[in-house]
Amino acid sequence: MELASFLRLLPLVLIVRNDFSDGGEIILEDFTRIVTVPENSLPGTNILEFQVVVFDDEIAAITVTSTPKDDYFLFTFRKTHQVEGTNFYTVTIYLKDPVYLDFEWIRMYILTITIDGFNTDRYVEQANLLVQDVPDERCGVQFQTPGGATVHVKETAAPLSQIYTIVSAPSPANNFTYTITDSVPASARDEFSVDQTGRISVPLRGFGHKAEERKFELHITVTQNTEVICSGILRIIVTPVRHWPPIFISAPGSVTIPEKQGPEYYVAQVTATGNSVHYHLMTHSPAYKIGEESGIIRTSSNLDLDQNSGLAINLLVIIAFDDSYRYSSVANVTVYVRDVNDHDPHCTPPIFVTEIPETTPKESILFHLTCRDPDYSKTDLSYSLVTNENSHFKFMYYANSVRLNESLDYDSAEMVGLGFRYTAEVIVTDAGTPPRTTSVSVLVTVSQVNEFPPVFHGIRTFSVPENSPANTLVGIVNATDADWVYNNLRFSIVGHSPPAFYIHPYTGEISTLVPLDFERIGTYTLTIQAVDMNRNEAFDSFHQRTSYTQYTINVQETIYSTRGNDLPIVTLSCTDQDSELLNYRIVGGNINNRFICQGSSLFSRNTFSYNLDGISDPMTFELLVQVTDSNGADSKVVLTTTVIVIVHVVPWTTTTPSPTTPSATRNSENKIVTLLDKYWKPDTWFVVVLTLVSAMAAVVLAGLLRKCCSSSWCCKQIFPQAQLAGDLLQVSGSLLDAEAQKGNDTGGPTAEKKQPPSIISLSQLQEGLISSTRQQEPAGGCERPRSPHSSPCMG
Repeated sequence: MELASFLRLLPLVLIVRNDFSDGGEIILEDFTRIVTVPENSLPGTNILEFQVVVFDDEIAAITVTSTPKDDYFLFTFRKTHQVEGTNFYTVTIYLKDPVYLDFEWIRMYILTITIDGFNTDRYVEQANLLVQDVPDERCGVQFQTPGGATVHVKETAAPLSQIYTIVSAPSPANNFTYTITDSVPASARDEFSVDQTGRISVPLRGFGHKAEERKFELHITVTQNTEVICSGILRIIVTPVRHWPPIFISAPGSVTIPEKQGPEYYVAQVTATGNSVHYHLMTHSPAYKIGEESGIIRTSSNLDLDQNSGLAINLLVIIAFDDSYRYSSVANVTVYVRDVNDHDPHCTPPIFVTEIPETTPKESILFHLTCRDPDYSKTDLSYSLVTNENSHFKFMYYANSVRLNESLDYDSAEMVGLGFRYTAEVIVTDAGTPPRTTSVSVLVTVSQVNEFPPVFHGIRTFSVPENSPANTLVGIVNATDADWVYNNLRFSIVGHSPPAFYIHPYTGEISTLVPLDFERIGTYTLTIQAVDMNRNEAFDSFHQRTSYTQYTINVQETIYSTRGNDLPIVTLSCTDQDSELLNYRIVGGNINNRFICQGSSLFSRNTFSYNLDGISDPMTFELLVQVTDSNGADSKVVLTTTVIVIVHVVPWTTTTPSPTTPSATRNSENKIVTLLDKYWKPDTWFVVVLTLVSAMAAVVLAGLLRKCCSSSWCCKQIFPQAQLAGDLLQVSGSLLDAEAQKGNDTGGPTAEKKQPPSIISLSQLQEGLISSTRQQEPAGGCERPRSPHSSPCMG
């Protein structure tokens, strides 16, 4: 066979011829050279649509033919618009009615489109139409037609190679049975058989070589149990081969490789019999190449499905020539490119930061999360919410959105340490191998909402003695605020004029401003206002909350010790829901049996006594008064309560001892009370300096005195008192010696009683001093000069 004649029989040869004359030019846009059509496509299905642009001309005719030749394809073309002499057409190729596409019969058609213009040369283009197998459990479409299915097989086909499949995708559970009911010739029933999957293959010994064409006709029935599923005729035409071309003995029908393996990646290898076999790709495929002598198929470039999804499925038609390039064989290898999971899921937003008030209700949507898999496979994504110890159970993921699972709390010391922020992560994982994940961080800051008003606690009644000095503590207001910062309250007294009390704005301590008088006002009612300050901010009536309550301050009457026993000290006010009659009795603290209960009033038996020689009452009494209900004689249950009454007594000077009370012995006890009002404690350095200065002054003074007394005359002139004192001492000494001598003469040393020293009178001292002075004067009676310039006595 000539090479040109053989090439016309090849199914996937693309012939493009563009010979343009001077008249115009034809260009095709959006033209697809490989088209895939499912075998179960219905009539009228568009299989190819493209645009034809004709410059300076118009289309005269268009023809569409198919190889193998079938009349299953129709076409239409229409002129869409014209721009400055350029005409635009749309050509649509669709399936005719009826149509019988069968993957088991014919798997590929070559559509040849020929376009003729009035002044333009013919334009020819080809497209490969691949019939896609649709797995089902029905017999082949062509097999069930009245004419049956016809298959052409070369006599050189490999033994046991597949010829035809009756059912494309049988299920083992269906238990189909295939029976060759008749054959032409009859011996064909022994040569051919149908396996359990409905496949008919080349006989084990092959077809052998004969000069003429051989035809076989098989009548096959498909049953399930006893029910006939389908029946049809399969005609097998074995064509002779005059010259034995290279025969493929190893050619994988399909192979799967991963993407992104780079160029020169090994795909597969085909092998054909013969010497000096040359392998070529019949269709140009920029992604693959084949070794001419080795038959090894490799990639030409890096295959990236994310960039070019058309590389997922590639049909490689390989032709093997002998050394003369006159004889050849064809094999098909389908290359499936498997997507490599090398991209993390992409999510919007990649991070979510927001601030919400703490009163946001649960199930509120915080944000919607949109994620996709950028890989070609577009696998399904799974979502999981990961929280920490603080945000556990706070959030939930539902319907592509992150929501609140419960309201977030601002008012806690724990949230202060976290900066009032909750954190979580949404982990998005694809279904690829290995799986890849993306983390979306969630940061939610909670803003404060002043939810709770201040709440007052404890007693609301205080007592203060009358005549208490100003700034006397009356009581402390107790109030709390559940908002953070806890109990940050400011207190004030509302509407009390003239003011008699003052409340500390931070501590709530109520103090007196002026002395109180029981006789003038015995009870004060104060309206206390408590305002939460909303995190130490200034007063703001819109964001802050205020509470009011009333406090009662009872002014205690001063009980003087001279109070008569006919005046009640205090009257208790008690109520009982079961009985109106209540009994009062003192059960403790009644020192000296001083008090008595008359009804609900407390009286003193007599005046208080603070006489040290008699009975001395304490100034403070703590009495326990028991109150008992009475429900009549029929009542078997008696309920009681105890009231504490504290009585402060102020002693008065006119208090007299009670004559009716026996006197008691009182032991006096001396106590030394040291009261330290104020003192000054100097620093250490001051004491050291003062000591040094004093010592230096004493040394200087001593030096001066020694210098002055070095001369007797000068000393006497400067210090006449010292001379006089010496004379006095000398006289007194003489007198004492005279008295002692006299005593010795009288009693002697053996006297039993020692005489007391005599008292020297001032006159005796004076007489002694005068006589001593006279004895020291010179005989001439000259006086001692009184100054250095005086003249001496002259005789």
